[in-house]
This record gives sequence, structure tokens and C-alpha cells, in this order.
Amino acid sequence: MEVRVSLNDNTLRSHIDLAGLIERVKGISREELAWLVEEQQEKLIQELCGPKYARNSEYRRGSSYFKTLTTGVGKIRFRVKRVIRRTDNAVKSPILEALDVKRKRYSSDVRMKCVDFASKMSYQDASEEFEEATGVHVPKRTIHGFVQQIAPRLLEASRTATEAEVVLGDSTEVRALNHREMNNVHVLLSGSGQMLALEVNSEWPTVKADVLISDNEPGLTNAVQAERWQLCILHAIKYTLFALWGERMSRDDRAEVDSALKQTLFTLVNSTKKHLEDGDKEALRARIDVTLRELYDMASRLREIGYPKASAFLEKHAKFMVTFAELALEEGITIPYTANAIERLMGEVSKRCKHKWMHWSTEGLKNILTTVLVRYTSRTLYRKFKNAYIHNEPTIQ
Repeated sequence: MEVRVSLNDNTLRSHIDLAGLIERVKGISREELAWLVEEQQEKLIQELCGPKYARNSEYRRGSSYFKTLTTGVGKIRFRVKRVIRRTDNAVKSPILEALDVKRKRYSSDVRMKCVDFASKMSYQDASEEFEEATGVHVPKRTIHGFVQQIAPRLLEASRTATEAEVVLGDSTEVRALNHREMNNVHVLLSGSGQMLALEVNSEWPTVKADVLISDNEPGLTNAVQAERWQLCILHAIKYTLFALWGERMSRDDRAEVDSALKQTLFTLVNSTKKHLEDGDKEALRARIDVTLRELYDMASRLREIGYPKASAFLEKHAKFMVTFAELALEEGITIPYTANAIERLMGEVSKRCKHKWMHWSTEGLKNILTTVLVRYTSRTLYRKFKNAYIHNEPTIQ
């Protein structure tokens, strides 16, 4: 069992892997775990104070008391020994610092595992499921407290650069504590699927990118400093149809417009893939030109028959619907033509936080979403963070 101790003028730092001790006693007894903790404590005391009655050490032995700690194998009770620094009579309990349980009733493995449960279900369900799995009861309010303590550290560990080649962004609303008020959630992803930013009731964060892929949200397109913008073609179609509905076009006529838009845009999608494989840039350039011409012609026809809002949307945004094909032509790179990746991510937000009986504070929502979204977007990082936290390690490796 590794025990690390280092001293300086102001504090003592030590590390004992309580989770490792718990793994050793599984299937034995809680009394065995308490005995192992006290055994490690005695090693620390010897390091700090030397043999009993020694006078030349920086610390001397002090009084002791009993502490109850809830662990993954249940509650244990062990004797805590204090040490006193000779220079200023400062009192410390080295075993509590080594185990990272000073002023804590629950061990790190219980805390992190409860947070993991809470990222997948309500706090009440997390309490019940954890008790069923381990036999240890942790109240839902206590689990809520664990999330508030651990999530900020997880968010800091997951922070990445504020620049990316491809950025996807989206927002959603989640009920707030006050009646009829909503929390605004903003999320940015990199093209590789890593979370770049999570904000609740704040402005969109400023990020630099080569390409932004998103819907038509103005705040997002203004915040992300991108050289190119790909308007999600599915959102473009939906917005056009919504504008036509608002302008009272009939359902049958909207269905015809829907079909025409999909025919035009998905023909470009298929042509881009084919011409990239064939290396036929001229054919791809021709298909892009045809697509733009068809979109502008459709906008003109809609204007002529009395649908100016839908027409204006198509005229203004047609060039942003074909960015994926132009990048394939100019640079030979492939980017998504829809925001489906981040839409799926926002589905995780809905699944965890949008039940009709749920209401959230700004901080509470951001912390639970941190655990949900980091777990979803960075599984390796999340697993490493869990392991480091449970085993009381100072860094993630």
C-alpha cells in the first residue's frame, strides 16, 4: 500500500488510496477496512512524530477521537489520531487529510458513484438505485450536494482550446425555479465531438473556428468567429416551411415545397460524395451552381405568389446551405451538412432535465449538465476523472 508524505512550513500533504483499501476488504468485513485505515494511520504518525516519546521531531502526538465514515461497503468507525506541531501548536489529523475525508461523512468512491448515477436519472432515483446496488443509503439532497462539489472540477478538467477547425453549436431551454421562467442553455462542440463550452443563462462564449455548423440562431453566429458557415440543411428546410405556415400556405403546397427543397439539397449531398470519390471537380462545381440556381429560382417563385418571408430566407441563406460542398471542392475536406451531432447531444439534456416536474437553478442545472455532457462527449476523460477522484489522486493520468 503506497503512502506518500511531504512536509513544508505550513502544511502536511499525504495520500492514501481509500478505494484501494476498500477493494482489498470486499467480501471480508467493514471491521477489516477500519483496521487497515488505522494501520495506515500509524505509518503516517511514525513518519511525522517518530517513535513514541521522541523529542526531536517536528510533530508530537496529540489526542484522538472516533470518526464514522460511509464507504462503498457501508459505515466504518475508526480512531483518528491528532498530531501537534511543536513550533506553533497547530493541530492536524493526518489520516483525514491523507484519505481526503476531513469534515466529510462520505468517502470519495461513494461521492463519485452517486454523481455518476445522478447523471443518468433523477436524484431520488439515483438514491434508490445506489442503495439497491450497494446497500448504502445516501439521501437525494446529499447526492445533489456531491454534484455541486464535483461538477466544477470535472468541467475544469474537460476544458479545451477556444479554437477549433469545425464548431457545432446549439441552444435549448429548461424550466427555471420560478413559474414560467426558463433557463437558457448554450453548448458548443468541436467537429471531433469534444465539448468546447457549456453556459447557462450567459452569453454565447467567443470561439474561433474555420467552420461553424448550426441553425440560424443570431447570437451563435455572432459569437463564433468563423471563416465559413454551414447552415444545417434540415433546419433550413424546417425554417422555410415554418415561414410558409406563418404566411398561411396550405398544407399540400408546403408539402410540395418540402419535397422540392429536399430534392435539391440532398441531390447535392449525394453528388458531393460521388464526385469526391471520382475526383471530378468540374462536375461538383456544376452541381453546386445548379443547386444555388434552383434555390434562388424557388425563392423568386415564392415571392411572386405572395410569400415574401420564406422567399427572403432562401435568398439570404442559400449560399450558406452549400458550404459543405464548396469546402469539398476547394480543399477536399468533408464536414457535416447538418447539426445532427449536437442535436443528439441536446437530446441528452432533454432526457435528463426536461421532465415536466423538474425545475432548476442556474448553478444546479449547469452542474448536472456538466456531468451529463462530459460523460457523453468525452467518455475517456470522464472515466479517467472518475478513477482519479475515487482513488484520491492529485492529477488525471
